[in-house]
Amino acid sequence: MIVGLGRKILAADILRETAADATRSSNLADFPTGPFRTSSRQRDQAAFPCLIDIAHGRTLYVPGLDAQRLREAPFANVYARTEAKSVLSVPWEAGPINRPVVKADPLYVFSSGRCGSTLLHNILTAAGVNGVSEPDIATALISPVYDKRPLMRPLLRWATRTFVRDLASALGEGRGPLVVKLRSQFCRAAEPLLKGSCERRTIFMTRDFASWSRSVGQLFRVSPAYLIQEYRRSLKCYAYLRQVSHCHFLRYEDLVADPGQEMARLSEFLGHEITGHAIDEAMAEGSQKGTRLEKVSEKGVARWQAMKDEVDHLWMASGTAEFCASILKQEPLPRP
Repeated sequence: MIVGLGRKILAADILRETAADATRSSNLADFPTGPFRTSSRQRDQAAFPCLIDIAHGRTLYVPGLDAQRLREAPFANVYARTEAKSVLSVPWEAGPINRPVVKADPLYVFSSGRCGSTLLHNILTAAGVNGVSEPDIATALISPVYDKRPLMRPLLRWATRTFVRDLASALGEGRGPLVVKLRSQFCRAAEPLLKGSCERRTIFMTRDFASWSRSVGQLFRVSPAYLIQEYRRSLKCYAYLRQVSHCHFLRYEDLVADPGQEMARLSEFLGHEITGHAIDEAMAEGSQKGTRLEKVSEKGVARWQAMKDEVDHLWMASGTAEFCASILKQEPLPRP
């Protein structure tokens, strides 16, 4: 185990990414460590928080990353573990390690996934909005430990809060909030992630169930029951966000049909102009270009065709269609 020694932090060599699924969260297998040695990290060199290691009460950081390329990456966790040359291991009791500490909370983008959220991130990046896509910010809050051991929850929230602080310090530039696009699985973490946050705005993005389920089913080996459960869970997250925050709602179909109008609405919400040039630049190429999600395989298409009828049946028979429609038809709630 690598540990912090006083004001020094130990580092170790790491191996290149070997993950088959380029969108999954990082885990310890992505960071096999070599011989111990003292790190010579410069005081002004920010380190990107990459992985909360619950078993050892520590967080792994990657120093020396190009901040702008990290902001532009479709999946920050993949970029970090692919480009890292060393890893810093910091015990939770050390608190935030990046200086100065930025205490502003991020503005989170929650979504059902496969709904244009990466495209949205690319548009915001092109418009000069400071953001990052899919850091492993809430993995501790959806872990089995958080779910099954209530006494551990305050500690895991503390570790997550420290992760957030160091993420904001590494990427924050004092030009508005850091906009963090989350993985779809983090819809489950909305309540603990927002607990104590001073940023009262959130964004939620989704897509019509029929096209969403086809997109997910063609790319991933999932069951019909999983598709129903995940979409329902994401809409429950939206209902919660409406209650506790000023939540800006975006639909993939609306963004594609009239990106200018949708981004004008978002510009007003963010207080940051999103120009037509930024929209055109981001939409000029596929948002998943260069990732394994860029193309659908023939096997994926066949897999979807084989389960499509069962998905359609469960969508209606389970009551999920009615449940989700009732949430989406609600009038906007007043700002808290």
